[in-house]
Amino acid sequence: MMFAAAAIPLFAAAVPRLQMRAEIVADGELKAKVLENARGIPAPTLQMRQYTVTSNGESKDVKWYLPRDVWRQRAFVGEWKDASGNVMRLARVLSLVPTFEREDWYKDEIEKRLDGLEKVFRGTDAELEAWKTLWGPGDNGVGMFFEVKGGRKYYVEFEFAEEVTEKEAEKLLAAFGKSVSSSTRGTSPNRSSMKWWEEKNDRYRFLTDLDRAKGMKFVKDAMRLVDAMRRSYEFYVPPAGKVGMCTVRVFKTIGEYREYRLATGDADDKSCGLWDPSREELLVAAENHAEAQATMRHEAFHQYLHYATGRGDHAMWFNEGHACFFESVCYNPAKKSVSVILKGNRSSWVAKNPALYANSIMDVVRMDRDRFYSGDINRNYCTAWAICYFLEKGAYTSDCFAPYRRICPKYLELMASGASAEDATASAWAIVADRNVAADFMRFWKEKLKAAEKAR
Repeated sequence: MMFAAAAIPLFAAAVPRLQMRAEIVADGELKAKVLENARGIPAPTLQMRQYTVTSNGESKDVKWYLPRDVWRQRAFVGEWKDASGNVMRLARVLSLVPTFEREDWYKDEIEKRLDGLEKVFRGTDAELEAWKTLWGPGDNGVGMFFEVKGGRKYYVEFEFAEEVTEKEAEKLLAAFGKSVSSSTRGTSPNRSSMKWWEEKNDRYRFLTDLDRAKGMKFVKDAMRLVDAMRRSYEFYVPPAGKVGMCTVRVFKTIGEYREYRLATGDADDKSCGLWDPSREELLVAAENHAEAQATMRHEAFHQYLHYATGRGDHAMWFNEGHACFFESVCYNPAKKSVSVILKGNRSSWVAKNPALYANSIMDVVRMDRDRFYSGDINRNYCTAWAICYFLEKGAYTSDCFAPYRRICPKYLELMASGASAEDATASAWAIVADRNVAADFMRFWKEKLKAAEKAR
């Protein structure tokens, strides 16, 4: 039964079409026709806000979320986008958004409040109007509520990239309505344009829209790689506690990756992958498999460090330096192990002018985030790599470099005690305050570089 259609704006031109056959949606609750030649877009992972709360003299880190985000994720059924940019969204109409004394709160408390609101939600005209306002209809589209057998209520919305007439928009809504059924019998459970599936082991959870037949090998290989990388991360940067399940979202194309980034509020036309700490997921486009794996080697360290230390405010020399350090590894599938070796873009750049990077070391050590990402970014990244390669491997090639071996452990110890990244850096590097760091690095580079590959 249809009811409460949204107001339809007046346009002029063609309208997108629905596919010929209905498919199962809403986790098997119903079937309906979605946009023709469209691909599914996943709901963004919830954005988390992390705070330190002090009670009775004890401090602990907590994760809080926006009630509207949790409500929207619970309502989400599916989103589809066709080649022309037209979008179709389908949502469950369950309740209104709970309110709290502050704008964000504990997720389990939000979930409990939502459970209670759903029990008393009746779907009156006033409630539906309030729901639609909260949902936020598209700027250039139409929508309507509908109800299926059993009284379950949904909302469908079309947002047009092309102009359409009022009559054609109404026709599209009517065609969708006729296609809806609460009976999923006779529809293949595998017929779904959302196409997102999950694979996981004890450490990693991969979400992807790669074709299962072709993409399974990439996913399996990637999981084995990051598993092996995890052991290497733990060797060089021991965790303060247990590191839980890490989420990796793999996109089939770079376009889908960037659309997802845009949907989460970040325009991104440069990267092909990153670690998003606010949503606690590593994102990567798998269009180029070799590039995707290289990206994961780097970004998975940022992810690991977040969980291993419980800190997201690390010094750039340590965080980016180690991420670059792990970009170049030799992976042995038979032994399921990796070893850090001297190869890759970072070492090649340093090899062209080692004195330049040697003289940049202490400058980069003192850089905050803003300074690191401004100016000569390539120099900063390569210098950070040089720092960590020297500290983690070069320092173990000769006893004359022994003091440098204490810098990373000291830095981690101070960060674990609650020191700021700036203070931890200053205290850790004070260990070699009486040394000429640039000269020591040049001595290592000229005399001990080959020996470093076998060190640690």
